Amino acid sequence: MHEKILFLSFRKSTYDYFINITKHFPSDNFDIIQTKKIFSVSIGGVKILRKINLKQACVFAVDEFVAKRGVCVPRVFVSTYFMLLSYIYFFRYYGVINKGYSKVLIWGGGKFRQRIAVQIATVCNIQIYYFENGLLPKTKVLDKKGINYNNSVPRERSFYECYKGGLELPKELTPRVSKHVKKFNSQKEALPKKYIFVPFQVDYDTQIITNSPWVKNMRELFHVIQEIAENSDYHFVLKEHPSSSINYPDLYKKVERIHNVSFHNSYLTQELIENSSAVITVNSTVGVESLLFHKKVIVLGNAFYGIDGISLSVKSVNSLIEVISNLDSLEFNTQLVDNFLQYLYYDYLIFEDADMYENFAKFLLAK
Repeated sequence: MHEKILFLSFRKSTYDYFINITKHFPSDNFDIIQTKKIFSVSIGGVKILRKINLKQACVFAVDEFVAKRGVCVPRVFVSTYFMLLSYIYFFRYYGVINKGYSKVLIWGGGKFRQRIAVQIATVCNIQIYYFENGLLPKTKVLDKKGINYNNSVPRERSFYECYKGGLELPKELTPRVSKHVKKFNSQKEALPKKYIFVPFQVDYDTQIITNSPWVKNMRELFHVIQEIAENSDYHFVLKEHPSSSINYPDLYKKVERIHNVSFHNSYLTQELIENSSAVITVNSTVGVESLLFHKKVIVLGNAFYGIDGISLSVKSVNSLIEVISNLDSLEFNTQLVDNFLQYLYYDYLIFEDADMYENFAKFLLAK
């Protein structure tokens, strides 16, 4: 008897992925369910409700709501709304998840509705598979543990010291296309000769809300950079995230009064990385991409690549000031970095090639 696999789609793009993956399944031992088409509720979920932590999903939803909209609505009102909504989603999802599946595939897993589904699957002893866009050019992630900081990539320096690589790594990044054409296609101003690149992230992304303990949004990141720039010989080049819907007119006004901090949205990320002396990031994929060019990467949040000898994790403004003042003497083991990247590229990630969907299927069908 074949095990049964659930493909749980929260949006149309993932539904299309699932269709292509299941074309490589040897039988029809799967179901593809779009959550927006789940209209009934299952009262049977009452029996496991006490084992489910809906508060965790609600806290994320409130933080995401506030980060996206920047409104000053009392958190208690927003929290009450999402708590009621979480019960609705719980009873809707339980009826389709608890049907004898052994595995479930979910995109991301860190958003409000996804967290509820993950909770149900966990309590029902269903193996969860997470997938998302890759960490290196033209790749995808497929992981049984999680994504980003929660992924299964080894964190021990010794693992990469023993890893035997030697294969070629990509040197061309895939440019992100932005909807904000004017902002990212304006006339280029000359880059400073000596600068540190600081890529912005999406304020309402799980990477910031969940995995950034002391820098809670990009305005806080700006203030951190502003503080360390005061007594630094380096210039700090900022670039907004192409996918973010948040604008920062207040920060642009502040930049006018700071001689060594500036925005350079019109440059490709690769160009900003290659010409920089170092890269400061909360926990962006840009940090991994910067390692491809052997840049000194300083990480402010929780990042899976915050490994001794590969990047440097910093937990406070004072520590960051000290690191920047001694940046010239800061060294990383380039062989260790390459071993880490080769493990990611050849042993962990799935290539976006003609065999991608078949490789997804093989991974999911493996015993």
